[in-house]
Amino acid sequence: MLDNNKIKAIIFDVDGTLRDTDDEMVRSVELFLLKFEFLISSKKAQTAARNIVMRMENPAQVILHYADKWGWDKFIHQLIHGIRCLLRPFKNTKNFQTIEGIKPMIIALAERYPLAVASAGDEKTVRAFLAQAGILEYFTCVATALTCPHTKPFADPLIWAALQMGVEIENCVMVGDTTVDMMAGKNANTQTVAVLCGFGEREELEALNPNLVLRTTADLTDVLIPS
Repeated sequence: MLDNNKIKAIIFDVDGTLRDTDDEMVRSVELFLLKFEFLISSKKAQTAARNIVMRMENPAQVILHYADKWGWDKFIHQLIHGIRCLLRPFKNTKNFQTIEGIKPMIIALAERYPLAVASAGDEKTVRAFLAQAGILEYFTCVATALTCPHTKPFADPLIWAALQMGVEIENCVMVGDTTVDMMAGKNANTQTVAVLCGFGEREELEALNPNLVLRTTADLTDVLIPS
């Protein structure tokens, strides 16, 4: 159970938590597959794209974790950047999708708590999304893939964010949509809130015993600011 009285700051993941990344990725892969329309129909391309994205997420998180652990993180992030550049012609990078209800939630929470971001994404993309969503100004700090020696699920970016916000790490809550977010929170000794609007499945998230599981991130407003 979430102990509201203990919370003095909130740390958010971005992809799947604030940003509707899965739909963006599905559309990018779908457009790529449609280049081979002589092999696959548009209907099958959409289904195949969603299956590919959903199956890629957990292996990708595992790869990033061990890359970080073994000191390959810069190489891996350069490789990911190269892949994104190849996919860029198939997507509109200026039109990020925001999970419904995020902006009013962030505005309401920022009146009561300092807020931070802890993302495994690259800084340029993360800040571009936050700016387009109109919420960048509400965050005290933004930790991205290379901000700290190690990224999630290590505790480093969460501890760094707590320091920037001037609060003890145990008084923070980590909000995210994947097992990596939950592990990062556990490793940093924060409370954890799992959301089901991103890549993580309820069963795998609940296996890590988060303090709370929400249908979508925007529901956090009702939990922390009761009417």
